[in-house]
Amino acid sequence: MKTIFKLLTLVTLITCFNCNNSNQIDYKYAEKPNLLACDLPDENLLKEAVYSFENDIVNTYDMQNRNIAKSYSNFINFKQRGRLNIKTIASEHSLNIAKILKEKTNLWVTENGTTSLNNSNTLINCIAKNIKDKSINTTYNALLSTNSFEPRLILPLLSGNSRHIQVDGALKTHVAMAFFYSELLDVNLEELTNPNPKTPAEPATPALNGIDLNKTPSKTAPVKTSTRPGHEGHNHD
Repeated sequence: MKTIFKLLTLVTLITCFNCNNSNQIDYKYAEKPNLLACDLPDENLLKEAVYSFENDIVNTYDMQNRNIAKSYSNFINFKQRGRLNIKTIASEHSLNIAKILKEKTNLWVTENGTTSLNNSNTLINCIAKNIKDKSINTTYNALLSTNSFEPRLILPLLSGNSRHIQVDGALKTHVAMAFFYSELLDVNLEELTNPNPKTPAEPATPALNGIDLNKTPSKTAPVKTSTRPGHEGHNHD
């Protein structure tokens, strides 16, 4: 009996350990600027989610030049044309975040097999208040107030505004949650095409006239001297 009890205890401990680990992620973007001026539950997780999504689309659409605006533009255009395949974009890190968001939040609702943002969630109200561009803000809030928050209506608003999205944490958050994580919630790791993409190293700068420009020459700070008479040899910084 003691042996059976010990085995059951061990199994329980392992199960609890795995449950705790399932809700833990490595925060890679903790030092990045905050995106929303709201007091939200799980705001650090949401911030991590948005920056991870942004890194994924840059790796997919412009890995070499790292152009964020171009990457948002391509992502939205593919979504608008019905040609977006999340499994070819998402990293393992984003997938792990999606699983935790699904467990810890009520960000999405599923009706008739389609998952969309939950308009009654506090995050949506926060986004609506924080959109910087006045024109986009007005249209966004109008769609929200009339319960017309459908992709076919919101996507035309975002299309062509990738430069606004690039500098607007509220719009970034909406795009990430509405069109990326909503489709990633039930995806398995083995379904991802490139779960751990490698960011390319910066290209080497060629030598110029025999000088290797990749090497930074040592710098000797010039000695400051006073131009005042009678103070030779003294530094007055």
